[in-house]
Amino acid sequence: MQTETTHSAKQNNASTKNMRLIPAGKFLMGAEGWGEFESPVHEIFVDDFLMDEAPVTNSDFAEFVNKTGYKTTAEIKGFASGYEKGEMKEIKNLCWKTYFTEERKNHPVVLVSWNDANEFAKWVGKRLPTEAEWEKAARGTLVGNLYPWGNNDPDNTLCNFGKETKKIPPTTEVKTYQPNAYGLYDMAGNVWNWCADWFSEKYYSENRNENPKGASEGITKVRRGASFNIIQTFRLRCANRGAYSPDNYAINIGFRCVKDFK
Repeated sequence: MQTETTHSAKQNNASTKNMRLIPAGKFLMGAEGWGEFESPVHEIFVDDFLMDEAPVTNSDFAEFVNKTGYKTTAEIKGFASGYEKGEMKEIKNLCWKTYFTEERKNHPVVLVSWNDANEFAKWVGKRLPTEAEWEKAARGTLVGNLYPWGNNDPDNTLCNFGKETKKIPPTTEVKTYQPNAYGLYDMAGNVWNWCADWFSEKYYSENRNENPKGASEGITKVRRGASFNIIQTFRLRCANRGAYSPDNYAINIGFRCVKDFK
């Protein structure tokens, strides 16, 4: 299997701590014969950028909230969907804080909307990844691989998926599983990752081939990577696309940030 050349980022200041350099270059984005909106496969060039090596954790998000007084969309609305008495239902005052315990401080933060994730990213001097950046990073230098680790079928030694949704979301601590070739953890499973782009069904046939930013407008934002309660393993592929309203939030959606490399 072909690989591309990579190199390590200098991490000399706090803003790039625990980030990995994704080197500039071309890659083949998309897939044929899978999801309806994953084709055509097309060559994309993406500039150097840094990506968080793992999803933002409960502890990370708590620091943001404690220092800014920020209130998430779920907190403002006063409810969120959660698991209670054997079913999913709207639960009053359910929010990210509900799951922030000492044992879960290094689990990915959940119940954050795209808007919440975007505000956190701006606060730390970063941004959310474009869909193209996310897919390039997920592929981890391997050309044409299905999953972040290669083409082997997913199992419980490779990522967190196929779990039943429970009262406490069965997320795992970040860095529980092996990273991909770029040193990135949880690029498949655990929690979906918000991306910067508006979702468009025609995106792949219309987007530009250098540093694409997604559709100029839309209704939903892109989410990538799948989550702990995904049963269909095809959703764990690098090319799989998902979408969700930026005003919504769920117990299986989190995020990670990127930063331009200068």
